[in-house]
Amino acid sequence: MESPEQLRKKFPDASISFKTGAGNFTYIEIENDFASAEISLHGAHLTHFAPRDRRPVIWMSGKSWFEAGKPIRGGVPICWPWFGPADNPELPAHGFARISDWNVVSAENLTDGTTLVALELHPTDVDPRFAPFPFALKMEFIIGAALEMKLTMTNLSNRNQTISDALHSYFAVADSTKIRLRGLDKVEYSDRVVGAPQVDGLVQSGDIVIDREVDRVYLDTVAAVEIVDPGYRRTIRIEKCGSRTTVVWNPWIAKSQRMPDFGDEEYKTMVCVEATNNLRDTLNLPPGKTHSIAQKISVIEDK
Repeated sequence: MESPEQLRKKFPDASISFKTGAGNFTYIEIENDFASAEISLHGAHLTHFAPRDRRPVIWMSGKSWFEAGKPIRGGVPICWPWFGPADNPELPAHGFARISDWNVVSAENLTDGTTLVALELHPTDVDPRFAPFPFALKMEFIIGAALEMKLTMTNLSNRNQTISDALHSYFAVADSTKIRLRGLDKVEYSDRVVGAPQVDGLVQSGDIVIDREVDRVYLDTVAAVEIVDPGYRRTIRIEKCGSRTTVVWNPWIAKSQRMPDFGDEEYKTMVCVEATNNLRDTLNLPPGKTHSIAQKISVIEDK
């Protein structure tokens, strides 16, 4: 992987910088007229986004590990080519994309003043124990007043491949117990709280509130979700494409205390809304074919 010095020479745009940071990982920092952002090459992991002169939209844990071979807690982890535990318990949960080091292929300002960053991952970049088939993977970020993210995958093998994935986005909120999530009313969901009986075939009624551990997979939905946050006086709008499944997650009290890379009280300041291909939306990608999953995140400030 290229050093920050090599990347600065290769991508000299004044609004983009490269540094070595936490975990000795290489980070891309973006500061343009619209927003600021930070992306770790470890996992192609967005760790910060904030519209100019506004508070951060993306949440990061103060307890996160920054270690090679381990995921970063918070931000936007990329889950690929499987979501959740693997069939083989020796393989990493949520796939290998979020624990691999990616390569920068583009970092530039666009004519409208936004900034494009594109990263790629290939089988030669991945622990050979983890990569189940030949593939090409590209992650693109457009940093502007809104944040756009797109993961594009290509099956380079000679057979169909079963793939589940997610843009596992963590959002910063003033108080998770006071927010409301709208956009999923009347959508069927599966309740996946670990340690409790799995319940399928439930139907959302009204807005989602966080008053307990929440781990729900909403099915057959392409709807935008809005996080209405009275404490921060804003609404975060999450639009998506290439996905018909949305996950909403908050670990609540007991699970927060069990996770070593998550603060005991941090559940109060975050909520996950994830664009996924999972369960009956799992992909069956033919040889040579490509699929993209994308999110657009924008902020509406209360007046």
